[in-house]
Amino acid sequence: MRMTKYLVTGATGQIGNTIVRMLLDNGKDVRVLVHPEEDTTPLAGLPVEVRYGDILVKDSLKEFFDLEEPREAILIHAHERNVISEKQDLLVRKVNVHGTMNITDTCVKKKIGKLIYIGSARAIPLNPESQEPVKDVTFFDRNRVVGDYAKSKAEATQYILDKVSLNGLNAVILLPSLVLGPFEYGNSDILSLIRAYLSGDLKVSIPGGVDFTDVRDVASGVLQAAEHSEKGTCYILSNTYVSTQDFLHSLHEITGRDEVTKTVPNFMLNDKGIMKLYYKITKKENPKLKYGPFTSPEPLYRSERAAEELNYTPRDLRTSLEDTIDWVENNEPIEIMPEKKKKAQ
Repeated sequence: MRMTKYLVTGATGQIGNTIVRMLLDNGKDVRVLVHPEEDTTPLAGLPVEVRYGDILVKDSLKEFFDLEEPREAILIHAHERNVISEKQDLLVRKVNVHGTMNITDTCVKKKIGKLIYIGSARAIPLNPESQEPVKDVTFFDRNRVVGDYAKSKAEATQYILDKVSLNGLNAVILLPSLVLGPFEYGNSDILSLIRAYLSGDLKVSIPGGVDFTDVRDVASGVLQAAEHSEKGTCYILSNTYVSTQDFLHSLHEITGRDEVTKTVPNFMLNDKGIMKLYYKITKKENPKLKYGPFTSPEPLYRSERAAEELNYTPRDLRTSLEDTIDWVENNEPIEIMPEKKKKAQ
């Protein structure tokens, strides 16, 4: 019997790289798509097939999709540009939407057996008037979420679901919250924050919080979805909402370093009017710039369906944070895609 071929995009990113490693640990045959100018350090020593291409250039994907039995292949699309910032980044929509469209359209054309898309819980449209948690979601609207990243992921997710309905594409969507854990070779927002704390540069906290889940639990969900999910299903992969203060307190408990006790009031986080002038005159940095992921309201979503159908069992958050700190202390960030090359895409 022919072994299923797994195709993975975004294999140098934290989620994609963790998925690749877990697939290999389970004896799977893995092929990855790498940008020609990308640093492949995260793939060093891994027995994978490497194909070079750019998700923004459909013709460059031919070798990646060159398969003897495409109906037996499973494509995991984990490539994304994740920037949690109030500054507009035109590449976010270009990569997350148009790149995903190219991958999806090619899956339809080549009749790929299954597409698993790594979306984001930030793309889930929440009803601010409802106190009931979202457990199941079937429609996404970029106009009902906030921020370029969330909007781009919502638009890409709905595009895939439309292809399921209109073209019979066998696709499922996974919607993880913010990930913690190892195998982040770049400098994500959360790792940057942890590095700032470890170096002593983090002096103040801000109000807020974020829902975390472990990247290894997300990867386990992907492997389960490859075999047990139903076409067109969206699975929320979340774990625990943690306030900024509790997060920093955990860093203090784990590392023994000084605790951050001072919290900046909300009015000082405003980057308009008098506060904008204040930061300009004093040449100080608005504290919220360090806490990008923590500026979201508490999300109202749960992972019951993933637990039932994918055996999704998130690990203890303390363990995830300890492993993340260990990874940060032992690995320097690399430039997955140098800025000048990103602009050339």
